[in-house]
Amino acid sequence: MKNNKLITVITLTTFLVMFGCKKDETTVVDNSTISSKDNSAAENLFADIKKVVEEAADDEGQSARTAGSSAYSFGGCATVSISPAWGDTTWPKVMEIDFGPTNCQGAYGINRRGKLTVTLSDRYRNLGSVLTVQTQNYHINDVKVEGTKTLTNDGYNVNNNLEYIVDVNNAVITYTDNTTLTWSSTRTNEWIEGDSTTLFTNGLAGICDDVYLITGSGSGVNRNGLAYAVNITAPLRKEVCCRWVVSGSLDVVPQGFATRTVDFGTGACDNQATVTINGNVYNVQMW
Repeated sequence: MKNNKLITVITLTTFLVMFGCKKDETTVVDNSTISSKDNSAAENLFADIKKVVEEAADDEGQSARTAGSSAYSFGGCATVSISPAWGDTTWPKVMEIDFGPTNCQGAYGINRRGKLTVTLSDRYRNLGSVLTVQTQNYHINDVKVEGTKTLTNDGYNVNNNLEYIVDVNNAVITYTDNTTLTWSSTRTNEWIEGDSTTLFTNGLAGICDDVYLITGSGSGVNRNGLAYAVNITAPLRKEVCCRWVVSGSLDVVPQGFATRTVDFGTGACDNQATVTINGNVYNVQMW
């Protein structure tokens, strides 16, 4: 009888220990926000590339020709060239934005180095124009960004706002500690404010008044090697001269784990967001 009781106690204790360990393990693993952070970093880095390319393409070299101009908001140390020249009616054209081998700091404190090569099928604002961007040893704040970005002018929508289809393919992002993530996305960018001004007409204010609403989906593999999918659930508001998304929400679904709902807030230009996992809310600083 004692032996039976002892066996029962041992069995029950073993079950409770195993159950407790399993519960703790699940809790630790399934509160990770790394996929949400890595997706946000990819979003922000490629949004910065879009800002640089859009500014140079939309301006068509006018600001650089102005006497005393410091050229572009992304830094007067960057060299922008295009062939054939803007005045030539030949298309496509190839534009190079070369920041050189050392960091070039722009007007808002962002350091860039390396080169962007852009193939333009037509003027940026013309319906159907396609801009294809390739990175060459390109870094933003010492983070290496590789991949292809394509911007296609989809014309004016029912709200009379210009829309662009923005695709990112084969993106690889390498941090200074040599960790990497991969990313791809398909987005619609609706230009809701600031499309009537440019750097040439209004200086930096003509860039910083640009606001987009972003919808779409994406996918990636985070720095821990875990695949995830992304779906924007409320349009992301991107104010061009703010480094971060200022509002909107999306779902990040790591393979085999619960959905992470990311909320970027109500409009403040900061790196703060909340990530909700299984009903638990975490305050997270985005890259």
